[in-house]
Amino acid sequence: MSIPPMSAGTTRTGDASATGSVSAHASATGSAPGDASATGFVLDTLGPAPVGLEYLADTVRRFAVERGDAPALTVLGDRRVRGRTRRTETVVTLTYREVDERARAVAAELQATCPPGTRAAVLCPHDEHYVTAFLGCLYAGVIAVPLYAPELFRSQTRLRAVLRDSTPGCVLTTAPVRSAVRAALDGTGRRYGPVLHVDEAPTHRAQKWRRPPAAPDDVAYLQYTSGSTGAPAGVRVTQANLAAAAHQMRSRFMPARTAVSWVPLFHDMGLICAVASPLSAGMHMVHLSPMGFLHRPHRWLQALSDYRADWTVTPNFGLTHCVRRVGAEEAATLDLSRLRALAIGGEPVHAQAVAAFVEAFAGAGLDPRAPVPCYGLAEATLSVTMTPNGTGALSRHFDRAALTAGRVLPVPPGPDSVRLVSNGTPVPGVSVRIVDPATGEEAPGRVGEIRVSGPNRTDGYWEAPERTARVFAGGWLRTGDWGFRHEGGLYVVGRLDDVIIVRGRNHYPEDIEATVESVAPVAATAVGVAGDPTARLVVLMEADTAMTVLPAPDRASLAERVRQTVSRQHGLAVHDVVVVRRGTLPRTTSGKIQRGLCRRRYLAGEFASPRP
Repeated sequence: MSIPPMSAGTTRTGDASATGSVSAHASATGSAPGDASATGFVLDTLGPAPVGLEYLADTVRRFAVERGDAPALTVLGDRRVRGRTRRTETVVTLTYREVDERARAVAAELQATCPPGTRAAVLCPHDEHYVTAFLGCLYAGVIAVPLYAPELFRSQTRLRAVLRDSTPGCVLTTAPVRSAVRAALDGTGRRYGPVLHVDEAPTHRAQKWRRPPAAPDDVAYLQYTSGSTGAPAGVRVTQANLAAAAHQMRSRFMPARTAVSWVPLFHDMGLICAVASPLSAGMHMVHLSPMGFLHRPHRWLQALSDYRADWTVTPNFGLTHCVRRVGAEEAATLDLSRLRALAIGGEPVHAQAVAAFVEAFAGAGLDPRAPVPCYGLAEATLSVTMTPNGTGALSRHFDRAALTAGRVLPVPPGPDSVRLVSNGTPVPGVSVRIVDPATGEEAPGRVGEIRVSGPNRTDGYWEAPERTARVFAGGWLRTGDWGFRHEGGLYVVGRLDDVIIVRGRNHYPEDIEATVESVAPVAATAVGVAGDPTARLVVLMEADTAMTVLPAPDRASLAERVRQTVSRQHGLAVHDVVVVRRGTLPRTTSGKIQRGLCRRRYLAGEFASPRP
């Protein structure tokens, strides 16, 4: 059943720790009998005129009444079926009425055991139960802590750190992973409240649910950051933040009927792009798991083709993964002609990766204008800037030496230039400044720290007042990212903490890594380690098995090519080149290599080239 497209002007939903005024408005839809509490509010910071927004739970309730039989989400997975030895591919679809009923059943269970404002950890697999668990928290008025079910391939260190920090009063999971969840909880050394199995919540319990009071500044959930530069911290996302973020996404991607995503649901990009935004717009969202995508990237593209998706989302590495792993025969079976927006975010966007993806799937009807590079972060409830639909990925060449000195100088393509991709213009209500991080003064025409303000800017971190005061000073979010504005677009060049300073000039790891990856098919990271008198450059390269077992002379030749190329293009001497097996370097939840942790592990002697 197709869903009529909804325009950004008529859809009601919202976000943000608003810097402007907020007023509540009541709605006849979405409340329990006799409950007169407001189901929405008005925000005056999303555009020239005030915008009426709904709480996400009330929007889903309204759609359950207005279009209850329309599909809300489809999960493409592979599960164990009783009586079969192998896992079987499955397709599960829930309508808006079914999603609402399941969410209310979960909420009723929560209301019976957890007072309002309690933290509830979501430790569900990547399936329909994750969505209903998260919505159940919103329906019940408890604070969701989106995490993930313990898995063999994923370290439990971060999971246990977040559990200790958030101290949840209850845990939501599913019966198939109950033993793994219990083991993870026991490993924290703390006691937790009840463990509720979302998949076993009886639907008749939905009748016991009662809508709790809601206010724009209520904390809806804690979005734990990926920890790329430090210990994970729980970003306090309010009901207003969530509603505004959904509105901002719709303003750029509507009208649309169907979207597809494989991005982890506990990550801010997955939660906003694959749960909050499509549900707030009455769309049909098709999910497949991150591991399913990594093992068979063709499944993502096939879902886009089969469901005639309007838009999708991926980090940059997802593009490269498809180009490497999807052959011409599989590509020939696809029809990507309906895809209007391919949002790319979560990590730096590389022009070469976008161009290679567009070229690889042009025969499948992919519009070269579909790529939409974006910039965002958890502290801004995801979105800060997006490339306007229909323009494609815009890239420009800049003088590399000028950038290292902090100046923005556009130049023609050449060996001394660096090609950067524009991340677009600010979404509605967002202001972006480029400042000198030392003085806070604006730096037009120069590289500086990116600072952000707007209704989607959150107000800080959970139980971390010092970090909150440092990052959210003066009403602006200090992103910790270097960048600049050019021709209206935002260009991001790196993290402040990762910049390698040699003889007073800033060298950005992303630029060096692109140079290294032009020499060999590797995933590279460049880090600076303390030296005398300046930082020493170390290059770590993840490679497939065939490269890691090269004979010593061949490995030495590769290292020398890397040194010569980096020296020629960047004027830097490489202190050390280390080749490790793919999957060795630590990454964040969005797939970004953690340079700070790489630096510490290198200095501790943990990285060594594998023996042949």
